[in-house]
Amino acid sequence: MLNKYLYTAVLAVGLAFGGPLTALAVEQEVLIPNDTFFNRQWGLEFINAPQAWAMLEQSSATPTRDIVVAMVDGGIDFTHPDLKDALWDNPDEKADGQDNDRNGLVDDLHGWNFADGNNQIKPLGKTVADTGAWEHGTIVASLIAGRGNDDIGMAGVAWKVKIMPLVILGEDGFGGTELLAQAIRYAVRNRADIINLSLEGQEEDPDVAKAIKEATAQGVLVVIAAGNGHEGQGYDLDATPLYPSCHQGAADESVLVVAGLNAQGVRHETSNYGSCVSISAPGHGIFAARPTYEADGNRVEVPGYDTWSGTSLAAPLVSGVAALVKAQHPAWTGEQIARKIMASARPFEIGVDSQGLGAGILDAQRALSPAEEDDELYGPWKLLASAADQAPMVWVVNDQGKTLFTVPVGNPGDKRGIRASFVRWDEDRRPEVMVSSEGDETGAWRIYRLDGVLLAAGQTAADANDKIKGGVLLAAQDVDADGRDEVLLTEAQGHRLWQLTLDGLLDGPLDLADATISLGNMAVGLQRPIQGFALLSKEQPVSKLYILSDYGLSDSQDINTSNPGRLVMSQGRSDDGREVVVLVQSGQPTYMLERQGLLDVVDFEVPVAWWRYAPLGKAQSDVPGALFYDTWPK
Repeated sequence: MLNKYLYTAVLAVGLAFGGPLTALAVEQEVLIPNDTFFNRQWGLEFINAPQAWAMLEQSSATPTRDIVVAMVDGGIDFTHPDLKDALWDNPDEKADGQDNDRNGLVDDLHGWNFADGNNQIKPLGKTVADTGAWEHGTIVASLIAGRGNDDIGMAGVAWKVKIMPLVILGEDGFGGTELLAQAIRYAVRNRADIINLSLEGQEEDPDVAKAIKEATAQGVLVVIAAGNGHEGQGYDLDATPLYPSCHQGAADESVLVVAGLNAQGVRHETSNYGSCVSISAPGHGIFAARPTYEADGNRVEVPGYDTWSGTSLAAPLVSGVAALVKAQHPAWTGEQIARKIMASARPFEIGVDSQGLGAGILDAQRALSPAEEDDELYGPWKLLASAADQAPMVWVVNDQGKTLFTVPVGNPGDKRGIRASFVRWDEDRRPEVMVSSEGDETGAWRIYRLDGVLLAAGQTAADANDKIKGGVLLAAQDVDADGRDEVLLTEAQGHRLWQLTLDGLLDGPLDLADATISLGNMAVGLQRPIQGFALLSKEQPVSKLYILSDYGLSDSQDINTSNPGRLVMSQGRSDDGREVVVLVQSGQPTYMLERQGLLDVVDFEVPVAWWRYAPLGKAQSDVPGALFYDTWPK
């Protein structure tokens, strides 16, 4: 029998309308929108959202694509004036009755209703058992993405984001954990940046925990409501754990579990608390949108608004702030965003009992404020390595070229040149660096912490008679989503491949004639993304492409390489955000691989940042002559 999740909003009596605010003002770095009922949204001012909006308005941060928040919830009324422009569009699907993106779901144009098995994402237009359950999705969505400064209604925290609606709650407010896991995986597969889970249940489900971990391993931030107690009292989650907020996966630093506060900055009495909680946000007397038609299907003449309470309302405020941080730092992963939000949390007032309420109070202004330690803590970073005739060294630099870490990586007399890759080897959430020397016939490799401590070392050569042609090339990726990278090494001028684990090299090299490696979160499967390695066997006149993942080694796909020129493989995203592997033949057109398989030959300019397994070239830095090898996050 499936576990059940009940929506976590606790409804309270509230006034539906208030006095208007008609002016937009940027004064003293505060942006006040002209939405009619903004003065009822005390929570936005409490988290300093107007200051954060002003900061973004005055900054040059421009995301290259829409930021997408997936909402796993009930149906959402996107006909509401405050949500009509917030609906996510699936770029891989058409309204033609066909499964264009080959994910097993026909016409999932804007998300999916997992509860009913169709693409109907709006609230039910019929009488339902619980009006609160019917309204829940619209309420939560409006707090994240309600369109601000449009002269009507209310403002969400992040006005310009897109909402990916994933319906798992039925008309009674319940949904199975199997549906929850499916919805999380759908969100990851379709490149959501943030997943909002304003729901709770009493039983732990290992597959939900696994789905959350898979999401965070892909760089997605998961925001979860801590849940509400009953009979006016919140639960101590350490004594009475609820899920998904207390799943083992929720201990990941890419997961934020949110408790609810009242207007005095004190835990709302019904909000749960405990060590599962990451941060606290307003969750009592929260003004939000409700569907624009009643439960019996009759349309309401005036768009609906009301006031509610519950941690379901605190979580979307955190998701909204996370979207603002993502807009400011498009390259940041969910983990980096979560760490910034927690590090910038505002402390509770003296005398307030903050036990079990996480890092502090959500503060949008502080989350968007630059700190000296941001580059060192969050990236993005570039990895540079010494060239031939230089002492063996790697450098980690920020986007401005400032050196953050300098790591000696071998005998100073070894000046053959260094190959390098970032790798997640231990559990401290900060990358390590893996290196090898060019032309080293022993295939020696070493892994260092950024403070220069040697963590592991070895070689791929079986014995003194085993010569590794050209040394080894390196690649690292967290294929099984356990928080540590799997590492592949290939013979630079040969045809052997090894996998490295914490226990050492696996038995025997895999023989793929003249293989080279590229990395990617390869979405070649139909049920979920495949995190793995792409391998190219360079042969004439036909090369073979393989995908190596936790599913094993795929069948090869032939690629015509009869034209002269060196074939190079790389990984990155196309202009519309899709992740692809790019095959470039010198002087020839480019091939692109995505989940539908190998595309036709296209003209495609490959950004320098995509190159992996030859040096990427020279990055802007204060290190003369160093070669650019890798980026973090990957």
